Amino acid sequence: MPSRPADAAASRPARAPRTARPAMPPGAWPSPLTAAAVATGQVRYGGVVVRDRGDTVWWAQTTPDGTGRMSVFRRDREGPAREMLPHRIDARTRLHEYGGQCWTVIGETLVTSDFADQRLYRVDDGVAAPLTADSGLADRYAQPAALPGTGWIVCVAERHRDRVTHALVAVALDGSGAVVDLWTGSDFVAAPAVSPDGRRIAFLTWDHPRMPWDGTMLRTAALTFDQGRPALHAVTAGPGGPEESVLAPSWMDDDTVCVATDRSGWWNLAAVPVTRPLTAGEPAPMWPAPRECGVPLWQLGFRNHVSLPEGRTFVVGGGRPYLLAPDGTATPIECPFTTWLPWLDADGDTVVGVAAADDRAPSLVGVDTATGAWTVLTAPPQPDPAWTPRPRRLTVRTGTADVPVHFHPPTAPRHRLPDHAAPPAVMWVHGGPTASFPQHYQGEVAYFTSRGLAFVAVDYTGSSGHGRRYRTALRGRWGDADVTDCIAVAHDLLERRRVSRIAIRGISAGGLTVLLALARPDSPFVGGVSYAGVADLGNFARRTHDFESRYLEGLIGRLPGDRAAYLDRSPLSHLGAVTRPVLLLHGQDDPVVPLEQAHAVARALTAERVPHKLLTFAGEGHIFSRPATIAAALEAELGFYGRLFGFDPPDVPHLPLTPVPAPAAGDPE
Repeated sequence: MPSRPADAAASRPARAPRTARPAMPPGAWPSPLTAAAVATGQVRYGGVVVRDRGDTVWWAQTTPDGTGRMSVFRRDREGPAREMLPHRIDARTRLHEYGGQCWTVIGETLVTSDFADQRLYRVDDGVAAPLTADSGLADRYAQPAALPGTGWIVCVAERHRDRVTHALVAVALDGSGAVVDLWTGSDFVAAPAVSPDGRRIAFLTWDHPRMPWDGTMLRTAALTFDQGRPALHAVTAGPGGPEESVLAPSWMDDDTVCVATDRSGWWNLAAVPVTRPLTAGEPAPMWPAPRECGVPLWQLGFRNHVSLPEGRTFVVGGGRPYLLAPDGTATPIECPFTTWLPWLDADGDTVVGVAAADDRAPSLVGVDTATGAWTVLTAPPQPDPAWTPRPRRLTVRTGTADVPVHFHPPTAPRHRLPDHAAPPAVMWVHGGPTASFPQHYQGEVAYFTSRGLAFVAVDYTGSSGHGRRYRTALRGRWGDADVTDCIAVAHDLLERRRVSRIAIRGISAGGLTVLLALARPDSPFVGGVSYAGVADLGNFARRTHDFESRYLEGLIGRLPGDRAAYLDRSPLSHLGAVTRPVLLLHGQDDPVVPLEQAHAVARALTAERVPHKLLTFAGEGHIFSRPATIAAALEAELGFYGRLFGFDPPDVPHLPLTPVPAPAAGDPE
């Protein structure tokens, strides 16, 4: 690691000098941020591994070939990054359908899942050999961890038979195809972590209908071998339970596990002794603070802390990095990154993670915790500051809660709004619903703000990042409290003349909020965009994947007793009240929200003669991954907003709707 911070800003364009900017109506501003540039500039990461006390770093990221493929790269000391997988291997897993870290490193050997067949492979010198049988996608694997010196790895397995089951398994590295079940006693299992001496293992379990942010259990066990095959003995449980979410076990030493637990009301760190029973009040928080040191486990491998030598811990709390001493003293690590994504690893004093800020796209960053020095190891092209919006953090009291709002104003160096004019705005409703708006630079936001639109993101009731009470406040109220919050925020922005008009967009769970908000009699939205939105809750409960198959029991209620609530909160029940245009975008291979839901919405809107457009994309799942798809969706959105707000995008045609609506006020004929 370098002895002083590297200047990450050196590779970023300098902010252009301020000059007189001509006024121009919003939406018509020319922008260099094309949809294609935004889509190809997005880099997704999929885990980090640090070895040799930081001299060797491995990480997974998407490749620039336009396919959405994930590969694993390696960098030694100050050398260049090298791709370590053959091109035919795509390092992604379909476990839980949202995936997560599906690879690890053992010496010079790389072990990974391949997206095409979901088998595990070992890769030596660029040559891949299968470790598991071809199950026709029925068996899926994630979070592999080495059992040092044994010729085995441990990982999470998902099996699709008459029903879906999950297990903690060991897989032989010799190519024999041997797979040994270690734990099958729960509906779900995650986060296997092997102690430094290789004698114990820690992992998480939970059961339906809970989600991992509701309640999980930490389990630890002795790891033994019988005739060369691994087995678990003396499995103990705790902390955790139905109303305590425990996340991300990490061994501090051979006898102590560090976890994030929300028993205090916030995901705070706690040290768990594993050689004796817990006493009353244990484990106590290592750093009691009203800030989150964990994130919802949507992808396996997420963690916000790593253990370091001498009892120290690197932890991301509330988005900022800290060095936690054994006595609980937290020292902030000074760096320009205000958000750290939940991909972290450490070896010795070196921590490597994915970090970003309002004006910085996510990049791979190394930190020497002994000196506080940081360096950017690899980064995508960084945004031009002149075109980068600086969000304003607002709080809006909605009657339901004090709701955090992120307001991104129109931002461009060449044009400005006419005097005393307020911009039209797009409200972003995040998915989940147990999630939050990412607080870092996103090209899709700048795509709209650089053209004169404002962009508003709402962490509605039930969002993560604001403590357990706020996160669980959506129980039984999804499709009500979230909708009320978004409508109230929109009215507040309009009444304060921060915006002139407002549309609403959302993905998945956010799509449900969009459609319900458009149907409310007090809706201020001029139209809405739904990406893979949930429209029929009964169909979702029957057809969705196992991970979320009983999620709605907490968000809505239990069937069949609460069937009326399922009908009432389903957008399909209310589309007769929708009068404003709707854009629907959906992947044809979506395993989470079936494509038939988008078709059902389109049929209902056609019957009601509501202007709309349904665009489906071949080869795409729940979250779009191919740059060409992402670009096409952004251009469709911009053309749609041109229709709603009455502007003519200079580089994108208006989106034709069915049936053809009457021209909006000011809309060019």
